[in-house]
Amino acid sequence: MKEKMETGTDLFRTEKIPKILLKIAPPVMLAQLIQAMYNIVDSFFVGQYSANSLTALSVIYPLQLIIIALAVGTGVGVNTYMARQYAQKFQQKAEEAAGTGMVLEFMTWLIFAVLAAVFMRPYVMTSAKSPEAIEDAVIYGRIVCIGSIGAFLEGNWTKVHQSKGNMRRPMIAQTVGALTNIVLDPIMIFGLGPVPQMGVAGAAYATVCGQVAAAVITAFGGVRRPPEFRKMKVYIKQIYWLGYASILQQAMYTVYIVILNAILAGFSDSAVTVLGLYYKMQTFFFIPLMGLQTCIVPVLSFNYATKSYGRCRETMKDSYLFSCGFMLIGGGVSCSFRWNCSGSFRTAVRSLQSEKRRFRSLDRVLFRRYFH
Repeated sequence: MKEKMETGTDLFRTEKIPKILLKIAPPVMLAQLIQAMYNIVDSFFVGQYSANSLTALSVIYPLQLIIIALAVGTGVGVNTYMARQYAQKFQQKAEEAAGTGMVLEFMTWLIFAVLAAVFMRPYVMTSAKSPEAIEDAVIYGRIVCIGSIGAFLEGNWTKVHQSKGNMRRPMIAQTVGALTNIVLDPIMIFGLGPVPQMGVAGAAYATVCGQVAAAVITAFGGVRRPPEFRKMKVYIKQIYWLGYASILQQAMYTVYIVILNAILAGFSDSAVTVLGLYYKMQTFFFIPLMGLQTCIVPVLSFNYATKSYGRCRETMKDSYLFSCGFMLIGGGVSCSFRWNCSGSFRTAVRSLQSEKRRFRSLDRVLFRRYFH
């Protein structure tokens, strides 16, 4: 075990920074690309089922971002702390921090699931108006939130692997999870063979199954024994000190979307649907940035712990250059191609036809209503 650990982290110590990024970033980006495709495919199948169900997905999307913020943010704290301990040859502390992170993820899921079960309907009613859309959103939201244990645990175990430079297993896990979801979506939504038609509930169950599949794969090599409670308190403080910024950053973005949903719900449920689809589509263009962000955390933490400050500066410089290059390419692609999703989401588009003029002037209406 110790020998494997040293082999994985020697990459952070001696290899040239551009080579490190080019080696560890592509698997992460590929996994996130497949995850983004899953979001679109999920919306595609639900859109074929009904417009109200598609609205339900957009209403619950901010809660799914909260799950990511809590799970991944805690994982970032674990990842950063573990990389530092590996750099200083304190392997036991790194292992105990990983075990503490697993306990934190479980407790966070438990609290989140209880709150979601109790307050789901009041939350949904702030972002949807039609009774059908509200009911679909409550069903979908309760299933994905209560069943999100896989997402929370996978968030910790993935970061345990990444702290040692192992990006391959998380990539495989996220790919299998997304493909599981994609395969199960039409089966559970529309019904096939012995599986009954479940509608939006089927989409939710497919999501949960995909998350559990990813968690099972990352569990191999990612599970660590938690330390005794006296030690655990020290690790909890360190983990949240290093991860709170990531949690807050994602949470603020989620609050922004919730506010937009509440405003747009005053016009129609279809407006909320379109906003949700837009945010899922734009994810494609931020995949390179999110992938680099994931990859540079253990590199920076490792080299900072070894006082290799020059390599830290070089990591930031190279990641900025890569990011600028990726975004220039993404901007060029988005300007060169006209995105037309009417074929994919025709149910939602049909519901928007009668409101076409209203949406053309939506920005002017919002400005007059909320700033005058």
